[in-house]
Amino acid sequence: MKNNKYGLMACSRPLTNIGDFVQAIAAKQFLPHVDKYIDREELNSYSGDDLKMIMNGWYMHNAKNWPPSVNIDPLYVSMHINASVAEGMTTEKSIAHFIKHQPIGCRDKTTERLLKSKGVDAYFSGCLTLTLGKTYKREKVTDDIYIVDPLFHYWSLKSMLKNPRKLLSRLTKGRFTEFILKRNILKNNFSKEILDRAQMINQMMPLTSVDDSFIIADEYLKKLCNAKLVITSRIHCALPCIAMGTPVVFLNGGFEGYNNQFTSRFEGLIDFFNRIDIDTKRNVTRNFDLKGKISLDNLPVNKELYKSFSEELAKKCDDFVAS
Repeated sequence: MKNNKYGLMACSRPLTNIGDFVQAIAAKQFLPHVDKYIDREELNSYSGDDLKMIMNGWYMHNAKNWPPSVNIDPLYVSMHINASVAEGMTTEKSIAHFIKHQPIGCRDKTTERLLKSKGVDAYFSGCLTLTLGKTYKREKVTDDIYIVDPLFHYWSLKSMLKNPRKLLSRLTKGRFTEFILKRNILKNNFSKEILDRAQMINQMMPLTSVDDSFIIADEYLKKLCNAKLVITSRIHCALPCIAMGTPVVFLNGGFEGYNNQFTSRFEGLIDFFNRIDIDTKRNVTRNFDLKGKISLDNLPVNKELYKSFSEELAKKCDDFVAS
């Protein structure tokens, strides 16, 4: 471990997805200490002491901020390159950086294919949040049921009526009645008891300090860890649940029509989940064997596919920190 200094990615936005800090916590649990927080969009401008950084996460809003500073020694695991910046993050300079630090662990198979097509040694690592069972133990299980941003791209009637542009967009695309579809999917697949008892959670949080964001994310994970059941369309809600052993059902629908910016994140990852899939023709299917509605005494058992990925990710991070 020598006298290494360690950095950790953190970001502050007017509206931040708790999932960004959930991923940061997944990296933080392997570090002996954190000497510097660096915003994901400012990695290229860092000029301080040399840092070792576990570089998992979502990249990024502006590819002009890539690649990172030479003062950062990176471990690339669980990396996702967003479709909107794929071209900017595969310039000659960027590819040279990736090759210098390969192999590159990719959070999804879309990113893996992209980097391989540019001559980079890349592999599907899964997401580092699959290791969160290292820190969060399911020891005080409650009767709480959480529904976290279900089918959040099926806009509510209220949100559309408040925003004429949203309303026009959905009318033009024939997606206006999706709010009814969301209600029916929940009603047809989950018992009345589950829906009546469930607490609704939004995974977005307003601008706050980095320290407070970590506290919020930690409290969020503790809730999920001890929940009776979680229903969600957020991958960084479902993945931690898998890692911590919390029963979780992933609602997979409504992500089409976004220039692949959303669906590209999912390839490979959603294989870890028990899913209810809704296609563009509104056909609803399940990828698990369970008859009837999901109820408290009729819950699907989480898949165990994640375990080998979790173990390999933990080993890579431990070896990197120890070097």
